[in-house]
Amino acid sequence: MSRVKEVLRNIKKLSSHLLMSLRHTEEAYHTMKGQIFIKDSEGNLLWESPNVIVNTASILVARLLKDSKEPSHGIFCLAVGTGLPTWDLQDPPAPTTSQVRLENELYRKAVTTSVFIDPSTGEATQEFTNIVDYSFNFSESEAVGTLVELGLFGGDATDALNTGTMVNYRTFPVLNKTNSMAFVIIVRITT
Repeated sequence: MSRVKEVLRNIKKLSSHLLMSLRHTEEAYHTMKGQIFIKDSEGNLLWESPNVIVNTASILVARLLKDSKEPSHGIFCLAVGTGLPTWDLQDPPAPTTSQVRLENELYRKAVTTSVFIDPSTGEATQEFTNIVDYSFNFSESEAVGTLVELGLFGGDATDALNTGTMVNYRTFPVLNKTNSMAFVIIVRITT
């Protein structure tokens, strides 16, 4: 009888271990991630990088899941900034997941367009998928300055600087935006 109990206990331990492994695999599969693309006005790629999803993104997701009317909105705008005066503009500090706002926000731009992306083709689709591209078209007169940081904001974000819940943060080598330059920033979020 004790041998049967031992076998059952070992089966239970093994089942528990397998279930935990499955949960860890599922968690890794379902983490948010993203990509950032900066293109000139003709569509030529100027810069591309993985996106850094910050810790507060999960708070916004939880708020939206709890009550989609409670925060004002999901993704509202992209903020760009000049970073800190002490930064090396060609090699700014790496972004961290603990960031909650830009270091020196310069300008905000509301979402120009947002589209679902087909994971098998990489193209826009009318079908719901787990990939969304948010595009922000900056005209010549917008966000003029020495840009080295950006972030998506939502929730209670407004046009006012430093408002809302940050979703992602990224630093990049300096982009000297002049008043004769237009560009597009596309932020891809995959959940």
